[in-house]
Amino acid sequence: YLHDVRWNFDMHSPVSRKLVNESYLVFASMQKQKSQLGDKPISNAQLLKFSRNYRSILRSCLMELHNSQDDYEDHERENELTSQIQLYTMMDLIWSLCEIIFIENLPDGVILLRLIEWCKWNFPVADELVSSVMSSKEDLPPHQHPDFWDATTALVLQGRVTEARNLLNLHPEFQAQLYDSYSSMDELLRKMPVYSYHKGQSISEFEIKWKHWQSECRKRLLDGDFDTKPELKTICRILTGEKDVFSEISHICGNWYQMLVTYLLYNNPTTKVCDLYYHSQICIHMCGGQSELGALDNILLAACAFDIGQVIRECCDHLSSWWLPVHLYDLLHANGLVQSQTNEYETELHEILILRFVESLISVESYWSVVAGYLANCGPRSMQYLALFVQRIPLSSEKKASKVLRLCEKHNLSNEAHSICRQLALQALREKRTGAALSWCIKSKDTSLAMHIADRMLNTYAKSGVFPNIDLIDYLGPTVLVSERLTFLGKYRDFHKLYAEAQYKEAGDLLLSLLVSKIAPIEFWPSLIMDCLPLLDKEDLIYGVEETTSLLSCLNTLEQNEKVSNPTD
Repeated sequence: YLHDVRWNFDMHSPVSRKLVNESYLVFASMQKQKSQLGDKPISNAQLLKFSRNYRSILRSCLMELHNSQDDYEDHERENELTSQIQLYTMMDLIWSLCEIIFIENLPDGVILLRLIEWCKWNFPVADELVSSVMSSKEDLPPHQHPDFWDATTALVLQGRVTEARNLLNLHPEFQAQLYDSYSSMDELLRKMPVYSYHKGQSISEFEIKWKHWQSECRKRLLDGDFDTKPELKTICRILTGEKDVFSEISHICGNWYQMLVTYLLYNNPTTKVCDLYYHSQICIHMCGGQSELGALDNILLAACAFDIGQVIRECCDHLSSWWLPVHLYDLLHANGLVQSQTNEYETELHEILILRFVESLISVESYWSVVAGYLANCGPRSMQYLALFVQRIPLSSEKKASKVLRLCEKHNLSNEAHSICRQLALQALREKRTGAALSWCIKSKDTSLAMHIADRMLNTYAKSGVFPNIDLIDYLGPTVLVSERLTFLGKYRDFHKLYAEAQYKEAGDLLLSLLVSKIAPIEFWPSLIMDCLPLLDKEDLIYGVEETTSLLSCLNTLEQNEKVSNPTD
């Protein structure tokens, strides 16, 4: 067998690209708000908004993966897709629970209502059983379906008593006009109290109603109202919160965290966040004990224990993607929820998580701007990391190079910007694109390279009598001050334009100033002096006595220079 092994390949798929790019926008928005607030933490309302933005992106990607399951016939690709679905499902499950426990800051009693919603969204066991009962392939009536009682029990376990009553009403033995075991159960389910926090109900008022209702359930159970119907008796035992019954119906719950929600619903409906871990241990024991726990169980258990650090550590150890630990820790760190012995530890962990996430992205060239954004916000050493990364970005086009330069300008990375411009200028020179080379050279403010390029252009003019890249030279403006040679090139071009426009006086003065100021290189003086000759023949006086004397002085200097350079002559 030949195995194709690829490192850090989790973020290469189209769905992963969507996750990375869209979640970075949320990350960048949050960093902007943090910088505006300074040392103040982000409010809980804003934190919840950012969390839900992250979760909506994650859920959108998960739905996209589910929708693409039928598009792949290749077995290997199908396995890869299944693995991705499992990963994204796990991340969505973890994030949604952490949002309820750490971020929403729910009062006593309300947290259970949110956990019931969490269970309903993430574990649609009851919906699947009801669907199976209501759409039997054998055309069986619902009450004869083998999953009828499991479906009814599953609805009761999730607190969906209205739906459970509707399903019981389909049983032919249920007769509303007669008071029997079915009518008794229907009455108990109908009278089950629900905590109405948003309607102003107090916890003490709800607890009184709950205890009264549950005592009525126990009385009917003891009176034998359901002895002839063992399925209804099991449901009544659940309503009374009897512990032994939860072990009997563990196959319907599926795992300890689904059982936790049911157990709390019928034993401690006004539970607090701090009590979740204690009740989790009871449910874990009912589901086989600690030996049966897997990676996901340990992460969710750490969340129930309100141990953020342990949640992050478990995610780092067991998830194949760094996406969740990076963004979850950044979110909780922004609100000051992460507590440790020193701020240095928090900052270092934040930095390490982002660097590990960046490592998984850096192999994809199209992620370079996202990587730069994360590095710029990873901690005190962010600019050092960003500078090292910018130097290694492959500049495949000038458009990309311009984007990288804007990034350097945004973060004040002047040395890296100069290095990139020089690199592009040299590349353009190798490709004989002198104009582009000069443009990049001006941006880098490299004096020596600017002189070299200007000399090339002057040599081209000397050989052909035509300026290369006239448009660029005409619009050099203040950039000619980068080097004297570039200044001379620009001024010499100005002379030719003035001459062409018949502004001979101005052209002559400019030409003479180039000679007298010695901006022009000595080897170019013969050409300048030759350019003076037509001006001396003009009818209008271009050069007076003083100017002519200066020209003769320059000519004399040129002759002496030639004698020094050629002593044998």
